[in-house]
Amino acid sequence: MNPRVCFHPHGILPLGFSFNGALRVKAEEPTQFLPESFNFPKDCNGVQAPVLWRVPFFAPALRMWDACTPATKSNMKKLLAAKTAFGIIPGGSEDVAIHEHGKENVYINSRYGFIKYALQHGYCLILAYTFGENDQYYSLSCLRPLNLWLVKRFGFVLPLFWGKNFCPLLPRGGGLNTVYGRVIDLPVIQDPTSEDLVKWHAIYVEELKAMFDQYKGQFGFGDRELRCH
Repeated sequence: MNPRVCFHPHGILPLGFSFNGALRVKAEEPTQFLPESFNFPKDCNGVQAPVLWRVPFFAPALRMWDACTPATKSNMKKLLAAKTAFGIIPGGSEDVAIHEHGKENVYINSRYGFIKYALQHGYCLILAYTFGENDQYYSLSCLRPLNLWLVKRFGFVLPLFWGKNFCPLLPRGGGLNTVYGRVIDLPVIQDPTSEDLVKWHAIYVEELKAMFDQYKGQFGFGDRELRCH
């Protein structure tokens, strides 16, 4: 099966996904940056929110790195049909909406679409979690209800956030440590039922929680709990 690497959390800006995932896989010598067991093909890709390709500063950087594709329905169908290995952030814009500095929030409880596509197209799932992602920026949590409504109604969020005092766009710093969990091998089911989706989604969430608890103490987050929304 082809791998689909699922990164958590998104954070305000997906730094772990971008730097520890997309750019390292696309590096000239990826074996220097990734475990030996992660033998990604050279044509692997990543998908991110289409709106980022219309935002100044971010759009030119994404085009320059050439490591990701806009997550439109047509692009997703092309990747799946070609059996391309790629990385995604299941929490997406909702992860941004529920972001809290110093809290490990992930939006996953109602995310079934990526499980459905993986079952239909013969993909295995590899979990990845970046410790330190949610500590890079502060955000106004009072805007959470508005941003959740915006993303459900229009597909985007308008977070107010800041990092460094002298340059709010720069992250506050600290480690970004991305760990990878075990491979979840899914069966191929052309027309998965709701029971199939619930079963494999539950396995996925349980594995995500177990991986978080296994590694959190190693990176100084032993007092935190993973909160799935």
